[in-house]
Amino acid sequence: MLQPLLLCLLCVSVAVLLPADVWGPLSRWLAGWLGGTAASLPTRLFTKSELSSYNGEPGSPGLYLAILGQVFDVSKGKKHYGPGGSYSFFAGQDASRAFVSGDFTENGLVDDVSELSPSEMLSLHEWLVFYKKEYIFKGKLIGTYYDHNGEPTQALSDAELTVKQGKKLKAESESENKIFPPCNSEWTSTKGGRVWCSSRRFVLFVSPFNTYF
Repeated sequence: MLQPLLLCLLCVSVAVLLPADVWGPLSRWLAGWLGGTAASLPTRLFTKSELSSYNGEPGSPGLYLAILGQVFDVSKGKKHYGPGGSYSFFAGQDASRAFVSGDFTENGLVDDVSELSPSEMLSLHEWLVFYKKEYIFKGKLIGTYYDHNGEPTQALSDAELTVKQGKKLKAESESENKIFPPCNSEWTSTKGGRVWCSSRRFVLFVSPFNTYF
């Protein structure tokens, strides 16, 4: 019982001193060796300054980006995120807002999402799910969404609440579409008009004289 505890305390110290590219492989090895105590291994914490060095430039320690404070290794997507890539502006920072705003200027590449709507936050959440699936999680970014102990901040709680609202609105919209399916219409002066709703399988014809039949 004492040995795993001492090792975990040692890991905390090592995680602070070692760069992420060294700590990552070491932590995975320790997780396998410790077995059941793997969940107790500390999460790597990055400062904004540290993360900025992971931009894929020659001499940089890697190619990382953050979204809502979670850091991912996007090295396998180097052609997109590396220098000269179409999404290189995401590298080395948390530019969460730009994922949905499309504003890739200096003012737009920020992590503040407090003004995003529920539907926009839901889109951002889907991006986060994508990165969790496609790329390797490396740690947390100290700042807006995680404090110096790696604990969630109020900003993250607010963001998660807005995501829940987005999910609720989406579910309500889908439910309404089943009851009132989207329809299409067309009208000409000679043939009149028609409205059709494919899911309901009916067509309503309207004469040029507004006589329904």
